[in-house]
Amino acid sequence: MNFSSSRTWAGIGFSLLFLINTSLVIAGLFFDYLWCTLSGIVLSLVQLWLYEQFSRNQNALSEHCLLSDFDLQLIIGRSRPGVLLSGTNADGFAFDVGHKLVQCCDTTLLMAGNMLFTEIGTGNCRLPYRMNLLNIGSLNIAALDKGSLLALSRGAKTSDCAVNTGVLGIVPELLRGGSDLIWRMDRLDPSYRNTDGSFKEATFKQAANRPYIKMIEIRIKAAHFLPDVSETSLNRLIAFLERLKILSGGKPTGVYVTAADHALIARLCRVMAANVIYLDFVTVESTAEKNAPFTALFTAIDAVRLAIAEYRLPTKIIASGDLARERDILQAIGHGAHACYSVRPFQVALGAACWLIKSTTNNKVASVTAFHQNTLAATIRLITACAAKQTTACDETLINAAQLN
Repeated sequence: MNFSSSRTWAGIGFSLLFLINTSLVIAGLFFDYLWCTLSGIVLSLVQLWLYEQFSRNQNALSEHCLLSDFDLQLIIGRSRPGVLLSGTNADGFAFDVGHKLVQCCDTTLLMAGNMLFTEIGTGNCRLPYRMNLLNIGSLNIAALDKGSLLALSRGAKTSDCAVNTGVLGIVPELLRGGSDLIWRMDRLDPSYRNTDGSFKEATFKQAANRPYIKMIEIRIKAAHFLPDVSETSLNRLIAFLERLKILSGGKPTGVYVTAADHALIARLCRVMAANVIYLDFVTVESTAEKNAPFTALFTAIDAVRLAIAEYRLPTKIIASGDLARERDILQAIGHGAHACYSVRPFQVALGAACWLIKSTTNNKVASVTAFHQNTLAATIRLITACAAKQTTACDETLINAAQLN
């Protein structure tokens, strides 16, 4: 559904309906036809109800001001259930079962059927996680209703991808949906601290060993680890994360930083190499500001990749942001990411679940699933187009040219 054209046709429809209502009321009053007047009143009430439903859905989409109109149109189109795209291009070339690996610059992705994924925690984890290339990003907007959270979780389970719990934490709706969860945990969360500040290991162990939690992520900020302070705090952080891995039974553990704080990872890598204790992944998230350049995320990913490569660490990189297009996903992978979180595009898919009628949980699940599958199929086609020209996926000129074909 085209975002602009849908509003145009809706406006025409409401105008025609208004003219019909007016004609019925005037005819009823002029000719003294009661049925005409009553019909006009009933249609007016129907029009008011339709307008309210339409406005609610349009307002839900317009709230995502950080996304362009083109991105909104693209997301809405790919969220239409029943219009699933295949993984082939115009020449009929596809990744069949014989294609096990996809090389994007220094990043190697694995393939199973039509799903691209990477293994997180292959270096020193007892329970490594097979993570989809495209996952549902951190749930930082508490305004999401319970039905939307349930739909995101069910859609993620259908698409075989993960959901990052974000600041919402492990809520019942995510559990009911049955998806894999990446638990973003605050290391100073009072729920897991005693009155003296010590860590409640038994409480954490009970929560972390639940089967639906696949990875554990701790948020860190550069302001908490100033460069003029000794590396003692970073050493303690690394030891704490290693302890979390043991308590969770060997699940991948990592940290989350914003793109603006990416320089902290270089210091962290130096500490990891010195202590021979490795994090399994680092999540880098773009800044949620309207005027923030989207390329800042790619710059941060590239810097993190170089820092990890300098010390030859097995740590994987996850890019997080408003990744709506296959071009954005492939650029993140080309700069060194191994997997991606998409945040607002999935929320737009929820809002696009239904146009004029009331959205249901099943509608939302279908829209989330359709958007994920169509976006992943488009990404595979773009990789195929780049590979056909015998060059790497991080060539921005090639990506632009392939996407226009």
